[in-house]
Amino acid sequence: MDKNAFNIRIQDALGGETPDFTAALAAIGEQLGDDANGASKSFATATEKAVEHKDLRGALACMAFFAARGAELKRVDLAQMREVVRRCATTADEKLMVDSVGLASATAAAIVRRLTVLLALKPGVYVSSQSWGFGQVQSIDTFYGKAIIDFEGKKGHAMSLAVAGQNLEIADDAHLMTRLLKNREEIVELAQKHPAELVRLTLESYGPLTIQRLQERLISAGLVAQDKWKTFWDAARRGLKADKARPVDIPAKRTEPIRLLEAEEDFGDGWLKKFAKLRDIKAIYDGTLSMLAEKKNELPDSYRDTVANRLNFALKGADKSDYPRYAQVAALLARLGLSTEAERAKQAETLTEKDEQDNFLAAMKGLSARDVAATVRFILAVAPEKKALILAHLPQLNSVALGATLGALTGDEEAGAEVRKLLARQASPVPTLVVWALRNRSDAEAWGAPALNELITQAIHIVEQRLAGESLKMRNALQAFFDSAKWLEGVCKELSDFDRRVVFERIQASTANEWDAASKRNVLVRMARFDPTLAKLRRTERQPQERAHLTSARSLAAYRLAYDHLTNVEIPANAKDIATARSYGDLRENAEYQFAKDHQRVLLGRQDEMDRTLKLLKATDFAGVSCETAEPGTRVTVETAKGRATYTILGELDRDEALNIISSRSRLAAALLGHKPGDKVELPAERGTEPGTLVAVEPLDDAVKAWLAAIPTQHEPNA
Repeated sequence: MDKNAFNIRIQDALGGETPDFTAALAAIGEQLGDDANGASKSFATATEKAVEHKDLRGALACMAFFAARGAELKRVDLAQMREVVRRCATTADEKLMVDSVGLASATAAAIVRRLTVLLALKPGVYVSSQSWGFGQVQSIDTFYGKAIIDFEGKKGHAMSLAVAGQNLEIADDAHLMTRLLKNREEIVELAQKHPAELVRLTLESYGPLTIQRLQERLISAGLVAQDKWKTFWDAARRGLKADKARPVDIPAKRTEPIRLLEAEEDFGDGWLKKFAKLRDIKAIYDGTLSMLAEKKNELPDSYRDTVANRLNFALKGADKSDYPRYAQVAALLARLGLSTEAERAKQAETLTEKDEQDNFLAAMKGLSARDVAATVRFILAVAPEKKALILAHLPQLNSVALGATLGALTGDEEAGAEVRKLLARQASPVPTLVVWALRNRSDAEAWGAPALNELITQAIHIVEQRLAGESLKMRNALQAFFDSAKWLEGVCKELSDFDRRVVFERIQASTANEWDAASKRNVLVRMARFDPTLAKLRRTERQPQERAHLTSARSLAAYRLAYDHLTNVEIPANAKDIATARSYGDLRENAEYQFAKDHQRVLLGRQDEMDRTLKLLKATDFAGVSCETAEPGTRVTVETAKGRATYTILGELDRDEALNIISSRSRLAAALLGHKPGDKVELPAERGTEPGTLVAVEPLDDAVKAWLAAIPTQHEPNA
């Protein structure tokens, strides 16, 4: 399109009283390939018009365009787009919606998806959720920032807008469940007479589904009886395969999803022409892989120039912005012989340099195990001297990347020496490496890993720590190991009698708050059940005085929000991770699947624990608490050889380091509760205890009262 024609279209779209953002963005999209600078300037004009007219939906359309084509726009970044959206939210409701999407940290695509959902939430709208099923919005509580939804299994469920934006999908009038609610007879007749059409409608409503998920959807909706499923599915499959005009991909593996296809893809000249016009980086990469799979991993000579052109376009677009994709494309170009030696050297340098960030870590954190291995092999083939850099990063890699990297380095002597050195760190073990060594025992032994009793000691040390991020995930994975009766029995069988006693005593001696008392007790009982001689080593635990399960309204509200987030966001996300990992193939060699399943056990265990806690706890404002003795709701001053310190003891969930607020369940609080001013006490120290004196017991101060009054309305991950 020539510049004059383009400028006329932009003027027509944006020059009126009501800007037509759809028309403007369509013109900009067409112009990007011919004149990126001119298109980018017009895009900036569109965002300015959105701000000028305070048009939040116009800003959302611009953000959606940026999410799809941002790599091609000049001098436009995500921070600018976030500011455009923020400035377009003018009403109280719009500001609440924008605040609920995580504007400051979410990606462009996530902002678009979440805000689109929230803006569509109105009373009467039908929605679907992976964890709660299908439901209808009853009301929007803008004061507390919640959507009240009647789900199939729970009426009047209050879901925070932050969770709703991440977890819900809007169901239109064509959705299976909407049609089922409005005209059940029609859908029941469809199930009985046209099984293939019901399956097609289900896939159109929910997207790709495995056979198991499809079965669950239709049975839970009451459209297919459990004992009639096989007959239903056989008829549906025959009907779907017979309809050549509307193809459906039905994979051989039950773990892979069934997909509706636009048309049969032949990967011939027509496909090549469409592929040559692709500008979306993911579509280019995925399209190349799909074509190679169809061509049995052989690239026809007539395809080489076009594929090389598009992959290099994708590589350029991913540079400095998407290092996982950059690594995938660089390795693929090398594998297909479409890059020169000089180009590969430059790409390897880009993947291993440190500028504003550590590029290697940035790439590794976003790749599957298969892609990590391919990237490591690519770097080492091009730049063998980078091996030292890769080995230096081993402690920082996530579990998936670590396992795949070690797989790619199998047999390398330098790598073996580094692994042995890291696994020998008793005082500061590497959580990811310890989990890998315990999960892959034969591989770990080949690398010269320490004996099992040493690894178990390291695992106990990690479980006792307060960790964050990837290390916390590994701590939880190790906790899941100890909680598994089967795993623990296998460990006990391998350990000698002496080592079993040492491990038993080590666990029994652990006083860390991070190791749940009930879990630790179960481990000891199971070990004693396997080896009855260990029962003689059990020490009687001093039972603390039973107190009411109280906490502040602030902390209880935060805990409920965290429970809601766990149930509605983390567990469904983990289910997606498991489904994705299954698609990678052999589950015995599938690190992503094993980690996702381990994480699932941790999440479900945490959900069960939080559910029990919520049933026991009661909120209190600590009003009228006596200051005769140290109790929850008092401010205490203690004196030790190090000097004086003041703490505020509140409820079981309450803690704030800045204000020295401690939980009534903490070791320090336990040492003080019930004591009067002047009493001598034994206070917890880094090693054992230290003597001290309770100097004063006072009422709560104003800062703590203000803290108690600040009731949260949305989940904060690190709260």
